[in-house]
This record gives sequence, structure tokens and C-alpha cells, in this order.
Amino acid sequence: MLVRACLLAGGALWLMGTGGCGSPSNYGNLFDNSPTQAGSVGAAGSSGSSGSAGSTAIAGGGGVSVAGEAGNNAASGSSGAGCDSACADGGRSGGGSLGGAGSSGASGASGASDQAGSGPASPECSTFDPNATYLPATQHCYLVVTEPRTFTAAQTYCKSLGAHLVTIVDEAEDEFAWTLHPEEHWIGSKDGKAPKDSKAGAYSWVTGEPFGYSNWSYNQPDASGTDCGENNGGGTCYEHCAFQWTGGDHDGEWNDRYCQHTIASVCEWDSAP
Repeated sequence: MLVRACLLAGGALWLMGTGGCGSPSNYGNLFDNSPTQAGSVGAAGSSGSSGSAGSTAIAGGGGVSVAGEAGNNAASGSSGAGCDSACADGGRSGGGSLGGAGSSGASGASGASDQAGSGPASPECSTFDPNATYLPATQHCYLVVTEPRTFTAAQTYCKSLGAHLVTIVDEAEDEFAWTLHPEEHWIGSKDGKAPKDSKAGAYSWVTGEPFGYSNWSYNQPDASGTDCGENNGGGTCYEHCAFQWTGGDHDGEWNDRYCQHTIASVCEWDSAP
């Protein structure tokens, strides 16, 4: 009788424990072998007390069932904490299953923030040209044109693409233009003087925007004289167009050049696609 009483008491205690997080029904869920449900685990994590259990499931991608259900059983909490682990890798580290996690977030907030790490998509500058490059700071697209052209021909070519010779508004854009093509190339500025005018004039951008930034080499522009060439009537012509070069104190500084010389150029689109 004593043994039977003990068995009955132990059974009662076991039955009383079935409502807790250690219940058989919960354990069944914890070890549910359904890896295809990885996408829904993010929802569980977003409602966890700290979100960390759910986010572990997202980042791991493998042991999804256990970690995800652990987050699901916790009291309601912040979805932001659950997103931290996934967003640290651009919200994409878990592959296909991670995308599911974001889309099925229970609170709605985790679904909205699953792309937080990636930020806004960069425009496809290739819409303009396959080799065009996007600069987030200006939200403009740029293209190096290596075929040598005169200043006017280079500007005409850029315009045929819907662009213009690059105009530079600050040091960051200046360095970017030089990085694109670290050799001499036209930029979109000239002083408007005729080829045989011997003095430098006031430089301006081909777009008419304010000429508020410049990076001239020491004692430039100086409108130095050069041979006009037979095609331009011979005699002495002078430099009235701007380009980036390597001859200054630092590579990428500006100098003036005879506008009829032929060098590379950089085009710029003022709006991204």
C-alpha cells in the first residue's frame, strides 16, 4: 500500500507539471522535426521576452526548431531585440529561411525591419551605361570615357548619353572622380575664353551650377601658351579648360589645358535611374 501511495503521489505531481514550460506537449513542439518551418521562426523570436532566443534561431538557420520554440514560449517582448542578430548581417545571413522569418514576424515590426542591414537599394546605373558607377553621397551616376576627345567633343559625347562632363562640388566627389580614373581627364569646367586669349578667365561649370569648390594645383590656372596645331590655324593658343592630373603636389588636383588637346573624360548624370 505504501508503494502504491507513493506511485499515485508521484503521478499527481507529474500531472501538475504538465501545464508548465517543461510539459510533454511543449517538448513535443520543441523537438518538432520540421526544418521547413525555419521561415516562421522569426515570428516566434520577435515575440520573445528579449528576442535573443528567436534571433539565435534566425542566425543559426540550422537548429531552428528548438531555439525558435524557446522564443515562442517566452512572454511577449520587443521585436527589436530579436532583429539585432539577423540585421547585423544585412538581414540576409540566413539565406532563404531568413527571408521567411522577416515576412512572418508576429508583431509586424520584425517583418518590416528584416532588410534594415542592407539599406535602400542602389540604383542600377547600368540603365545609363553598363560601366556607369553610383556614388551614394551625391546619388549621381558616373562614367569614365577613355577614348581621347577634345573638351568640346567630350562634353558633346556626355550630352548624347543624357549626361554632362563631371562637375565637382566637394572634396569627396573630387576624390571619387579621380579614383574612377586616376589619369588625366577632362572635368566640366572652362573659363570661356577664346583659344588665343592669353589670360585666364573666371572658371565655371558647364551646367551653370555654382563654382563653390576647386582644387587647383599651385599657381593654376595660368593659361599657359601652347602650339595651336595645324588644324587650328597654327600659332600660339592658351589653356582655358580644366582637367585632373598627376603633376601637382597631390594626384588628382586640377590644372588648365588647351581645350583642343585630346584626353579621357568623366561623364555624370545628375539623377539616378
